[in-house]
Amino acid sequence: MVEWTAVILAGGIGSRLRPITADRPKPLVPVVGKPMIVYTIDLLRYADVQNIIVVVKHMGDQIRDFLAQQDFGVNIKIPHVDPLDTADAVRKVNDLIKTDHIVVTMADIITNIHLREFLDFNLEKGGIGTISLVHTDDPKQFGVIVLDQESKIHSFLEKPESVELYLSSMITTQNVHLHRNIINTGIYAFTRELLDILNRANLLDFGKDVFPYLLENEYNLYGYVGRYYWQDAGNPEFYKYTNWDLLRKWAWPIVPPGTEVREFVWIGDNSRVPNMNDIHQHVAIGNNTHLADNVRIETLTSLGNDVRVGQNTVIKESVIWDNVQIGENCRIMSSIICENVEIGDEVVIEPNVVIASNSKVKSGMKIAAESQFDPHSEIGY
Repeated sequence: MVEWTAVILAGGIGSRLRPITADRPKPLVPVVGKPMIVYTIDLLRYADVQNIIVVVKHMGDQIRDFLAQQDFGVNIKIPHVDPLDTADAVRKVNDLIKTDHIVVTMADIITNIHLREFLDFNLEKGGIGTISLVHTDDPKQFGVIVLDQESKIHSFLEKPESVELYLSSMITTQNVHLHRNIINTGIYAFTRELLDILNRANLLDFGKDVFPYLLENEYNLYGYVGRYYWQDAGNPEFYKYTNWDLLRKWAWPIVPPGTEVREFVWIGDNSRVPNMNDIHQHVAIGNNTHLADNVRIETLTSLGNDVRVGQNTVIKESVIWDNVQIGENCRIMSSIICENVEIGDEVVIEPNVVIASNSKVKSGMKIAAESQFDPHSEIGY
């Protein structure tokens, strides 16, 4: 079997996800209780990729500390480098890559791509590399690709302007087709030849620099087009949707941690749920989480580990992180409550609220829809 080395790019700031990412890097943001980077590592090891290099930058020590406490059963290295961009990150770990084949992926995406099939596709085509692509309704946010019938890429437009979209739509070359409904997902497979190119050319970013360079110099670059689940959870709204998608099993076989005690309901170890009739479908409850009497957990809600919820409280369509304390007679609707938040009694949280970690909410508060609070906020005090 061909041996691969993976490079996980884990240096992004996650600015669009603030205030959730104000005090933690995006790869450590949990989706139904599990950090995003864990989904990426699982994807690689299930495809039998045994050598993994994680390139960190923004709040990198948090990622180092987290990974040092885990045992994934694969070889993980976290070098001390300071990359300028995505391709530069691969360039700066060149000396750690000992295999002839490389897979590059992001640490902050959720996908159920059949990665082994993708890697085999790259080997079969025999080009310098392959870009993973997925169908979308809004390609202007991500880019446009021109492929031929053999899946060879002829043009790659990263986040094109409308004029570029118009011009690219004029392509009429036989056997070449413009795809305006597929996007680059940030998962790439390469031969080792890419490392030689990176070492001699000033190419910093894959989308803006590397792929145009390869095409201009007539390297064979291919596109793997699939209908798999992919989401980058780039802002609080899409982060919430990503949690919901996993609760619906839209990313199967990726499902929430815990035991599925009935269809679309997962409960972790040592958790207390007095009445299962009060737990609706599409709900995940973590380990050591205790619900008081008459607590109702409605659809599309995930509760983390060590959460406490007071009696008569209702939570719906929300993402609750670890170590959250929620009082009695509260109503939380379609919101995100981060780690170590304390919520008093009789609090009403209207839709699309984000309360970042280590914050406190005074009893009796009504928090208006769309409100956002930074870490360590004292709301109502």
